[in-house]
Amino acid sequence: MPAKLVGGLFITLSIASSCSDPSTLGLDLDPNNNQIGVFYTEIPLSASMVLLDSFITTNAGSMVVGGLNDDFFGKTEGIGFSRLAISPTGIRPDENAVLDSVKFNFQVETVIGDDLSTPKTLSVHLLNERILDTIYYNYDRLDFEPEPIATGSFNFSASQDTIVSVPMESGFSQFIFDELKKGDAFRDVFTFRNLISGIAFQGNTEENTSTSIRVGNGTGIVVYYKNEGDTVSRGYSITTAQSRHFNFVNSDRSGTPTAVISQPGQSYDVGNRVGIKSNVGLVMKIDTSPIDAFLDTLQNVTFNEITMEIGPVGNHVATNRPPLSMLMYFTDETNSFLSNSMGRLLTVQQDGQAQLLSDENGGLEPATDIPAYMGYNSNINTYRQRMTSYMNAVYRQGLQRNDLLLTPAAPPQQGSGDIFKKSFRGFTVDQNNIKLKIYYSKIRAF
Repeated sequence: MPAKLVGGLFITLSIASSCSDPSTLGLDLDPNNNQIGVFYTEIPLSASMVLLDSFITTNAGSMVVGGLNDDFFGKTEGIGFSRLAISPTGIRPDENAVLDSVKFNFQVETVIGDDLSTPKTLSVHLLNERILDTIYYNYDRLDFEPEPIATGSFNFSASQDTIVSVPMESGFSQFIFDELKKGDAFRDVFTFRNLISGIAFQGNTEENTSTSIRVGNGTGIVVYYKNEGDTVSRGYSITTAQSRHFNFVNSDRSGTPTAVISQPGQSYDVGNRVGIKSNVGLVMKIDTSPIDAFLDTLQNVTFNEITMEIGPVGNHVATNRPPLSMLMYFTDETNSFLSNSMGRLLTVQQDGQAQLLSDENGGLEPATDIPAYMGYNSNINTYRQRMTSYMNAVYRQGLQRNDLLLTPAAPPQQGSGDIFKKSFRGFTVDQNNIKLKIYYSKIRAF
């Protein structure tokens, strides 16, 4: 086939918008010689919403505080809880030392909100009960003092990945300095916990902003003092490094379309608008049954390119964009994550990679090592993922067609851990904007 005609063929394909016979589009360039007919179709897919079971937030590496309010997901609030750590060998102030100041540092990972041009509030509170050596879930919370020992407002419009500091309340500053000089509570971490059980982190939910605070050396108390004869201040750090922590998350969906979602593990029809919310456990379930009906109409075809698209998604701004990417987990009528014989969760694999592998008995089972990440394109406000290899495996290799649970995830090269627990990022989408776009060819028999 001449090169110019091939180019014309693909230009014509790119503008096709419905299932069509190529002869009606001028694609049958030589009816007496062309053996390949190229087709394009779109398969609309529908979605329901599923509330995942309560999940562990213990030692996630960061805590999400503050809250976001909207007309679809309702009011979402996060409160972080953490122990504090000391260095028993750290140099403490002399008996005659003079206090300079006590500050609290927040190592901020991300700040999510529609308007970051106005200051956002962070506060620290003393716990009234201990953090135990147990597993904490997103519904767990502890009692803490209503009055903060440190509070401040910060402008994050220029940078959301930063360390910010605030002076601690004067009464607490003098208290911790006096205890530090005495030293009895600073012999080891256990005696220190008798002095301070731990701290709680809050944001102002009325500011419609959530902040992810990193647990580590960058988050905690620094006591600045001068010993007799010093010309510069010394510092003693009390940080959250290697400290047990967890996140409480409250989701009040009353008065919204998602208010009907009450029981984990059930799929809910919430109308024409569906969505996903990180750190709350709200995910989308894609009904892929239209794929079966489509495949039943085909014989002797080759799939040239298949793409799943979701979008454009709901309104967003640069500081409140949807999750960067999503994983596509296999599910069924149980609305749970399916796994293989080794207990690995089953997902759609990257395009161009094997979707099925041989097991130890010579049978075939779904591959799990190279999951596909449905990426978000901010330029077109849409999620996309190539599904050609997946569809070929369903059509030709006997891969079982399953519905899909979509959850936010970070590509492994980013090293950002489980971002499903690191923010309140989410999005909504009109169900009419969930579809498979399919180019395929038919081989003509003589």
